[in-house]
This record gives sequence, structure tokens and C-alpha cells, in this order.
Amino acid sequence: MFRTANFTACCFLLFSLMCEAAAPVEPIDPKEVAIRDFLKVAPVFHPFVFDSTNFPAVSLVPDKAVRAFVGDYTVRTTFYDPKLNLVTVPKKPGPYAAVVEIQAKNGRTTRRLVTVYRLARPMAPSETFTESNFSQLAKASDLPSSEFGRQFGIVTNTVRGRGWSEVATDPRAARLLAGLSLSPHGGSPIRKNSDAFAMERQWWVDLKRRLDGTDQMFTQKVKAPRRLAGKPAPVVREGTLAEAGMKSDTATKIDAALQAWAADTDQAFAVCVVRHGVIVLHHAYGERDGHPMTLTNKSWMASVTKTMSACQMMVLVDQGLARLDDPIEKYLPALRGVEVGKPITLRHLYTHTSGLDKWPAWSDESADVENQLADCYPFVQVGQVWAYNGQGYTTGGKIIESISGEAMPLFYLKHFLEPLGCSNTDVIATHADAMTTPLDMARFGQMLLNRGSYGRIQFFRPETFEQMLPKKLTDVLGPDVAKTFGIGLDGQPGSGKFGHGTASAATFSIDTKQDLVVIMCRNSIGKNYDKYNGKFWKAIQDGMEK
Repeated sequence: MFRTANFTACCFLLFSLMCEAAAPVEPIDPKEVAIRDFLKVAPVFHPFVFDSTNFPAVSLVPDKAVRAFVGDYTVRTTFYDPKLNLVTVPKKPGPYAAVVEIQAKNGRTTRRLVTVYRLARPMAPSETFTESNFSQLAKASDLPSSEFGRQFGIVTNTVRGRGWSEVATDPRAARLLAGLSLSPHGGSPIRKNSDAFAMERQWWVDLKRRLDGTDQMFTQKVKAPRRLAGKPAPVVREGTLAEAGMKSDTATKIDAALQAWAADTDQAFAVCVVRHGVIVLHHAYGERDGHPMTLTNKSWMASVTKTMSACQMMVLVDQGLARLDDPIEKYLPALRGVEVGKPITLRHLYTHTSGLDKWPAWSDESADVENQLADCYPFVQVGQVWAYNGQGYTTGGKIIESISGEAMPLFYLKHFLEPLGCSNTDVIATHADAMTTPLDMARFGQMLLNRGSYGRIQFFRPETFEQMLPKKLTDVLGPDVAKTFGIGLDGQPGSGKFGHGTASAATFSIDTKQDLVVIMCRNSIGKNYDKYNGKFWKAIQDGMEK
């Protein structure tokens, strides 16, 4: 999907492969049905945002699904304050972490993790929030009004137009207030990777590591990227077409093909073509939301997010903090002691062979993904088929957090985005949320083309990068399998071409034999994609000289 092939044909091929790989339909075990219903159960606090000096009551909804899975049960909830101290009452306003343990009478215990928030003073139930009246909420939550201004976007998206009686019962509102409280106060507007939700997520990472003991198991700090010894690796830069090994009229011809495309579609896009590290073309086309598309308008890179998060795992592999063939319970204590036929490995997670495609698509922001996985783990069919999914990458993100002690949004920021100079990229999850620009993605593509280095810094060594490349999945699916895939990378082994397809029809393509990176950022396929995509690629190929 990232090469010149017809997009529709590629989608059809992917669908066919998934259908071909699907296991025969078998009767569903009643226990599995009960587990699936149980995974939909949510701990509900009454309310999540409260103003009393006692913690609110909690119930499991729906209760029927809990009883069908575990039988008779009791609920035990422990609370931790912002500094991770165990508390019995909420003495001060602010965030509290609730560890909800569901204890079955047969001895089984599972847990769910929930954020609640205590206000400094009550809010009127009829209070409705608009863009101009967050001051009351700031006073009630005992937070500086400036924090609501600094993070205006996520505040308005969470509470605007809603009455307080509704806001107080929204777990996301509690998470927002918690994150605002936990954020360093003051300063300029912040980017998404370090916003309130990222800070709340980091708080949970810290608490989980303490509760699970992984803070003592994984004590080595991640040091990435490192300084590259010897000659600097190529970086994306301005230069001449001759330096790029392209004919003198190549940029003009590529631009003409894209101008024609933009005139005959309803989808704006932006492009960056790089050869030998030199920018051949960097331009935006069409209109978005009634305005000309620009090179700083962020677009949805969808599943290229998987490649990004896979690279974060390979940073840990490179430093000896993780191994692709290790069972995941080594890094996630919640899975230990669960009896399974075959354990999931890190390689399973990143090659779509984990069997998790059959299970709920967990949210990356959920603090208890591994606990939910523990509930269904005995029924996961590991290493039987290749089936595209995001659940494996979400689980991988929890492993990165467990090992590093850094929440994924902040890990990206410190170890990937800032070192690469990707100032226009937002990516906080692991498989589908990246919003970015073509130049930022060209830098990422160039780093992969360089086999893990960029300029004077090295994210991982070439031998670590080699482990990412697509190959036949015989080591996870058996000796007779023909399916190929890498660690977050797609492509044909030995071709020198790799990348990742996207639901948005964006392009992320690297060709090592041609020393070429091709990026197209867009939000959807739009009209006439198949009519013009081949012409775009032909203009690139025809322009190459050496």
C-alpha cells in the first residue's frame, strides 16, 4: 500500500489475506462469551468528580456480566493521593487513583484502575460550561485559571456545552482535572504529548510500577538517542536536483502531476519527496476546511503510528532492555500465573500474530489494559494466523511504559520527536492516532533509510534495525507460511522497499536501493486516487538519474 500499487487493489489484497488466514468458524465456548461480556464492565463512581471529604461509592456496571464471569464477588477499593501515598480519606482537593479489586469468592481477583477528583468547593448542578466561563471550575478544582487557558483545547473538548451534573459523572473529566493538577504550572502553551492527559497517564505509570514491583525489576534508564560515532548519517536537507540524483525537470513534472490531481479531487494533501537526503519536492495541494492546504497543516497518518511505536520498542531491544522472543508476562506482572497454551511474545504483538484481533480494541489511555488482557488471556489463540490489529501494539505500549517508567506520549517526545526535530507531530498512542506533516515524516523515513541513525544521533544500531525488516513469518506461524511482515513494517523481503499502509491513504515509503523517501500526508483517500497515484509515482521514477 505504500508503493506504486493501486490503492484499491492493495486494500482488496489485504482483505483477502485476512480472510484467507481466518480460522474455521467454531462454536464459542460459553466461558469465552462470559469473558467478553465482563470486559465491557466498567467501574462507575458516584460521581467521578466529587466535593465531599469521603470517597464516592463505586459499582460495577453491568453487575450481571460480573456475576456471569466470576460468580459472587466483593469489591475492594484502595486510593492513592497525587504523591502515590495510600490514603483512606481525601483530605485535600486534587486527584486520587482508585485501584478497584474485584474479588470472586472462588479466589480469583482482577483489578481496574480509575481516576477520581475531589473539588475544593461544590459546583451548582445546573452550571453549564461555555468557552468563557471556566473560571468557576478553576476555583472549584483549586487550579490556576491559567492552566485552563494553556490547555484550552482539551478543556473545551471535554466539558464545553455540558452541565455540571453530566460532567461530574464523566471519568474523562476526572482525568482532565487530574492531569491539569499534575502538570507543571505556568509557561507557554504545550503540545499534545505533554498535555493533561499525558501527565495523568504518567501518574498511573508511576503507581503501577510501584504496585507491581517493576520499578525494582527495571531500573536501567533509557538512553536514547545516543551520539553516533564516526561520520554523521544523512539528514533531510535543501539541495539541488543534481545532488538528489534527479533530472533537472523532475520537480516540475512531479508538481504538474500533483497539481492535476489536486484539481480533480476533494481531498487536500501535502508531499515531501527526498532522495540522497535532498528534498526533491516539498509542497501542499488543494484546500482543507475552506483554506489552502499548507505544509504545517497536520494530517492523519493512521497506521504509520504502528511503525512509530514499533521503533520505540526497538530502542529498548537495542539497549538490551527487551527481547522480541520474550513472553510478555516478563514485563507485565498482571499476566503472571495465568495458564495459557502458548504465551504471547513481543514478536507476536508487532507482527499481528498475537491472536488479540479477536478481542476488544483497548484504549491506549486505559491504565488497566494488561489486567483486561489477563482476564481473556487463556482464550487467546496465539501464533495461529496473521490478523491485522491494533491490540498488540497497545499491549506493546504498556510494556514500554513498564520497562522505561515513561508514559508513551512522553517517551515519544523525549526519545523520538524532539531528537528528530518533529515539532509538528502529535502521537500519543500506538497504532492509529498520529497527526503530522510531510517534512516530519520525511525525517522519520530518512532515519529508517539510514538504518536507525539521523545526523549525529543514533536511535538504534543497524543490526537492531535489521530485526525490523519484513520477512516470512515462519518463526511465529510455522514453516509453511508464506505471509511476510516485519516489526511494524510491511514490504517484500529483499526488495529494499518497506513502509506501512494507512486507512487515510497517506504514503510512507522507503526504498533503500533508490535511496528514496516518499511521503504524502492526507486525511482520506478522496476522489480519483487511483487515477492519479500511479502518475505521481511515475513522475518520481522517470526523474531518477543515479
